[in-house]
Amino acid sequence: MMPLSWPGFDSLRKLSPEEATELASRVAELTKAGLPLGAGLRALAGEISGRRLPRVLRSLADRLDVGDDLVSALESQGRYLPSHLRGLMLAGVRSGRLSEVLEEFVELERSQSELRRRVWLSLTYPFILLLFMAALAVVGKVLIVDGFERIFRDFNTTLPLLTVAAIEMSSPIMWFSIGLVGLVMAIPLLLWIAPGASWIWPVLHRVPILGPLLRWSYVARFARLMGLLLDQQVPLPDALRLTAAGLRDANLARGCRGLADDVAKGRVLYESMAAHRQFPASLTPIIEWGQRAPALADAFRAAAEMFEGRLRVQGNLLDAMLAPIMFLAIITFVGAFVVAMFLPLLSLITKLSG
Repeated sequence: MMPLSWPGFDSLRKLSPEEATELASRVAELTKAGLPLGAGLRALAGEISGRRLPRVLRSLADRLDVGDDLVSALESQGRYLPSHLRGLMLAGVRSGRLSEVLEEFVELERSQSELRRRVWLSLTYPFILLLFMAALAVVGKVLIVDGFERIFRDFNTTLPLLTVAAIEMSSPIMWFSIGLVGLVMAIPLLLWIAPGASWIWPVLHRVPILGPLLRWSYVARFARLMGLLLDQQVPLPDALRLTAAGLRDANLARGCRGLADDVAKGRVLYESMAAHRQFPASLTPIIEWGQRAPALADAFRAAAEMFEGRLRVQGNLLDAMLAPIMFLAIITFVGAFVVAMFLPLLSLITKLSG
């Protein structure tokens, strides 16, 4: 029987970003304290809930206990450890700065997690308003418009243009609202089912508001990981490939692998970057400066700060503008709808009472 290889399930074998961060944090603590890694990892495995992370910790401890060095033990966990973390840990072991490297990695992951959390919190309120608008559209169409339309037809009422427009538009607005909610809810599911489909990401990047947030988030992560790996003297092609493994944006990861192939063939990084559409044009001059200085790791860190700044600005604009605009649109929609439905009803009541 062939093994199941659906990307959404294959990704379940590796540690999640949170588990990888926890592993890096624990190994950094043990290394910095000078404690035996084997015994320390085994003790930690008994304290941590879940299945994957304790299993990896025990497996590492077993390999260390039988005399393997940390490099061999890490290599044995290739199918469970994220590639970029494993490469970073190997680089830290070889440079003798494992605890410092892992502390930087943990700080990077936590700062990135905080940025993502802030972005998703900014999107939560507009999404709730979108759900409310869809619910209003369904209730308005099914319980109000259809009933009023029958009343107006039975009494042969002459309808104003606003009422006619409201009746005609109620069904398209309802289905559009339902479809929009379904599309928004389908995006996370689609990314989970097919995380390696690179065509999805350019489409997402064109989505108003959400697209720029996703783009700047992953470009900033790309730059942070590159700066961290290059600081450990990881060769540039290897650093690009490891960074590609640490990106959820499959299109950007494909661009990283393309850069790695070009650099391995002798092409200058910033020239290759300018030829790959996955990378924003504003990144190329910074990398060119870094290669000429030479201070490439510093250049990547500066680029990361620039894109993180863009992400914060976009999030602030989202907080300041999107939710109020949506709220105002809902109020306007409801007000116009009420006027459109009750205007001929008032005229009908007056006629009947007279």
